[in-house]
Amino acid sequence: MVGIPGDAVNVIIDALRRDDRIEFIGVRHEETAAFAASARAKLTGELSAVVGTSGPGAIHLLNGLYDAKLDHAPVIAITGQVAGDQQGMHGHQEVDQHRLFADVAITSQLLVDPAQLPRVAVQACQAALAQRGVVHLAIPTDLADAQVPDEPVHGIARRSQTLPADPDHLAAAVQALNDADRPVILAGVGAHDAVPDLLRLAERLGAPIIKTLAGKALFADDHPLTVGGLGLLGTRPAVNAIEGCDLLVMAGTDFPYRDFYPDGVPVIQIERSPSHIGRRVPVTHPLVGDAVEVLPALADAVTERSDRSWLEDAQQDMRRWRRWMRVLETSDATPLKPARLAAVVGAHLDDDAIVVCDTGAVTAWTARHLAIRDDQAFTLSGNLASMAYGIPAAVGAQLAFPDRQVVALVGDGSFTMLPSDLITAAELQLPITVVVFNDANLGLITVEQQAEGQPDEHTSIPGRDLAAIARAFGTEGLRVESPDDLDDALTTALRSPRPTVVDVVIDADELPIPPKIELARALGFAQAKVKEFFGFGERAGGVEVIGDVLR
Repeated sequence: MVGIPGDAVNVIIDALRRDDRIEFIGVRHEETAAFAASARAKLTGELSAVVGTSGPGAIHLLNGLYDAKLDHAPVIAITGQVAGDQQGMHGHQEVDQHRLFADVAITSQLLVDPAQLPRVAVQACQAALAQRGVVHLAIPTDLADAQVPDEPVHGIARRSQTLPADPDHLAAAVQALNDADRPVILAGVGAHDAVPDLLRLAERLGAPIIKTLAGKALFADDHPLTVGGLGLLGTRPAVNAIEGCDLLVMAGTDFPYRDFYPDGVPVIQIERSPSHIGRRVPVTHPLVGDAVEVLPALADAVTERSDRSWLEDAQQDMRRWRRWMRVLETSDATPLKPARLAAVVGAHLDDDAIVVCDTGAVTAWTARHLAIRDDQAFTLSGNLASMAYGIPAAVGAQLAFPDRQVVALVGDGSFTMLPSDLITAAELQLPITVVVFNDANLGLITVEQQAEGQPDEHTSIPGRDLAAIARAFGTEGLRVESPDDLDDALTTALRSPRPTVVDVVIDADELPIPPKIELARALGFAQAKVKEFFGFGERAGGVEVIGDVLR
């Protein structure tokens, strides 16, 4: 359990101290606690727990809990609440927790009697595991130290049984696959337990596989069947495959960006939750069931395709893309190119390393240039895409997997948002490595502003030695300003038994470009650059007086 003590939960913290079955990890911010719990739950599939006091403690949990909700991670949040006779009186640190947690939690329960706890707690844990989300229990201070009845507690069902798809729907999907000439598979993290059958289906169909970013670690990035990722952070071969396909298979994904789906082609969606079918794109062949049941059934039933030209064209496209990426990844330019930094970090990782990626431009560099390997794991704030996820998630990952290498890739914007739990990593001697992409800029926001034709505004971050800040928090801190120093710094950091921050100065003018630039977006960039030339924005390149006149 991760959290922070406080007057409304001090009795709970003391109970944990006296019961060695549950370890309590104290952190410096409740948001960190929730991010750490979410990351642990995503990586393990097991229930994680957080605790926060009433009022601000409960409120601070919300961002990390929304990350868990949107990425389907089982987390239980336990909060303190003012005593029952004080509720509704606008007392000290009283907030309406039922309304506060109503959207983020599957269920939010305020205890009113100690006898509730055994049954309510078990039901909450089962709901979190079965529905893969957040549950919330609020415990008033006058009940926290009350005696709980000693009654038998039945076991918690860790996972519900898998679901096969409807046979008729399955047969129709098989026929559609056999009829297609250019099928494409879009695979997400929900297919994690069915990767061998996913690959077998793709091989039999001669279908390229596109991996969502959350599913980056399904299998190695250099596998011959994959054409990379989809979306603004994806690859051009993936965009080409989507635009050229005549059938799309969605396996274990609810990829949210409608603009990247194909138009007017049959779609097969494999999804456990019926409510998720067709909410992104019209689905002609819904297969309600688990990927571990459906994918082998499809792979067994489809006719093996002898014509490999569609797949071979996609593979050739991917080879061209990788050659282009390799040019970026081997640049010796100073300041260091972010593509090179991501690629070199990937090359230094252990074969079973856990990679944590924060949100921002760093997400693009990691998605495209850090080549994941088969036994490595990967997590990020997927659907919420919250900044400041990296350090807390690395703490949670290292607590869950103490014997594995954990590396977080973060931007300087994210690092400066929530660095305080480097103190926790130092206290616990967690050997996490945090690599900071330091461009003194909110790079992804800059791209978004310029795509809208706006000059970048309020995206600059004052340049700071973040390695020095890390050392002040009690960790190791290394500063890299030259490409020649990068390998040695990473080697030192990854071998260190202590938490280490590697602050790498990168080229601020190197911005992540989408794999396909539409005309409107290109015009937006052009307009932004013209405005910057005449003195608008934080990257103004023209004469300031001209900018003042034009204003």
